[in-house]
Amino acid sequence: MLSEEEVIRRRAELEERRQQKKAYQRRQRWIYALVIVMGFVLMFITARYTYLRGVEDKALAELHGDRLLILFLGTDELIEENVRADSIMVFSLDPKTGTAGVLSIPRDTRVWVPTRQKWERINSTYAHGGAKMAMEAVSELLGVPIAYYVQTDFGGFKQMVDLLGGVEIDVKKEMRYVDQSQDLVINISPGRQVLNGDKALQYVRFRDTLGDVSLVDPFADEYDGRVERQRKFFEALISKGLSPSSIPKLPRLAVQVFRIVDTNLPVEKLIDLALSASKFSTDQIETAVLPGNSKVIEGAWYWLVNESKSQAVIDLVVWGKPEPLKFIVLNGNGRPGESGRVADHLGGFGFNVVSYGNARHFNYENSQIVVAKKHRKRIEPLADYLKASIQEVDADTVEVQIILGRDFNLDDRSVGI
Repeated sequence: MLSEEEVIRRRAELEERRQQKKAYQRRQRWIYALVIVMGFVLMFITARYTYLRGVEDKALAELHGDRLLILFLGTDELIEENVRADSIMVFSLDPKTGTAGVLSIPRDTRVWVPTRQKWERINSTYAHGGAKMAMEAVSELLGVPIAYYVQTDFGGFKQMVDLLGGVEIDVKKEMRYVDQSQDLVINISPGRQVLNGDKALQYVRFRDTLGDVSLVDPFADEYDGRVERQRKFFEALISKGLSPSSIPKLPRLAVQVFRIVDTNLPVEKLIDLALSASKFSTDQIETAVLPGNSKVIEGAWYWLVNESKSQAVIDLVVWGKPEPLKFIVLNGNGRPGESGRVADHLGGFGFNVVSYGNARHFNYENSQIVVAKKHRKRIEPLADYLKASIQEVDADTVEVQIILGRDFNLDDRSVGI
């Protein structure tokens, strides 16, 4: 039988355990409450973020449509440290409208790199921070949100060209160059020809006296050099990919391409693009070099972006916003004052009429509109309104000539365009 002292001691131990249990239960209740509160906070933050992200995405969609922006990076090696990007392009695709754009960015473009707190060539951003830093630099430079990238090396580039069966190019001049240190041999004769993967790589890598890129005609914004040659090659590559013989193969080719590149683009999205290829047409694809000029700064050559001209190019190539058309009204029937009256009439509807006058002669029986092939769809409503035929020309111009023939009668146009 327990002594009185033993009974008191055990009662004290039991009471202590009860108090400890109550304290533990109180702590548990606080923990559960804290977890619940944190859960609600997390739910609120997530909901708020999702809402704001949705609003942002919706705003961007309303502002720029459903365009997909992809940064293309061409490098010596696919996965290797301290490798600089040899080719930098922004691809802009809108499957709904069938429009697309390719903007070439010279690799020597001078940009401010915040993480390094210094000015550098844009191709060095890939060496310092991979595709992520390259996307950030290009997004900051152009003022556009780029979420995806596709990177390929020389081997992957050759395979892509060969998968399409080669690309037809009109080589303007002889290309000869040997560099043993880079294991580079370039040997291409002039003339129109189909380049296989190996020859295509030689073509886009060749550098002549114009270097990477040069502004050869400031008045016409005409560029030449390797970047311009790469731009023209990708035009031809896209044209081959959109040819009737290639389109049925694109979904299968998309899977193969996915295996030879490094990208954060989901394979499903790549296949969707391939399935949408039939909606695109070569005359609805804009390509350009980011406007600028070369300059030596502290002993190094840089490509300095011309900010006054670059925004119009970005709007056109990246966002698919075409440059406003410029209309010229010409009198082709000899009736005095006809072109001036029509110019005022169209100006009242908001058309940008830059001049009016007489045509080369007054013997035009029928009215016609002369326009670059790529802008045909934009003036079809006007052609219907003026009861004029459309004459397409293979030119890269926004000027549209309206030639008034003997069949034209302004009084018949009683309704708006």
